Amino acid sequence: MDALTVKIYKWDIFYFPANVLIGDREKIGNFDELEDRLLAPHPRMRRVLVQLSPNWPLGLYYLHWGDGSDLDELDSRVVAGSAREVDFEGAVVGEARGIRCFECHARIRVIGLEPALALFSDDRARIRAHEYRKHCPVCGKGWTSNVLEFIDAKYWDVPS
Repeated sequence: MDALTVKIYKWDIFYFPANVLIGDREKIGNFDELEDRLLAPHPRMRRVLVQLSPNWPLGLYYLHWGDGSDLDELDSRVVAGSAREVDFEGAVVGEARGIRCFECHARIRVIGLEPALALFSDDRARIRAHEYRKHCPVCGKGWTSNVLEFIDAKYWDVPS
């Protein structure tokens, strides 16, 4: 595993910079190798592993920025060991899941908001301020799901 350890708020997380694949998947409860390969280069997300309980496997989550933050610069600070919680300003936590559009019934794999995992000291404010994908990428109809990103790369630049 080529993850870097970062302390955020009260959590020690394993952070994966862009294009670094997760290797030791037996210890991760919700890992999907294809999704990891698709999302490793994503311009608005970084993958993190979190140990929620000592007896549980590591959980795979995604930090998502919708504000144009320079994640390559963040990767450099994490690699240098100088990243702090303030460097993650604007990020919210997401988790991979499947959803279905109520209008066209398309099944879509997304990174959805995971509000139960409070990685940051100001999670509530971040969640309220964040921008979400508000329309189905297949039919364009609006929805109320807290979708951060679509996993399929052909939808990455679909307007929200």
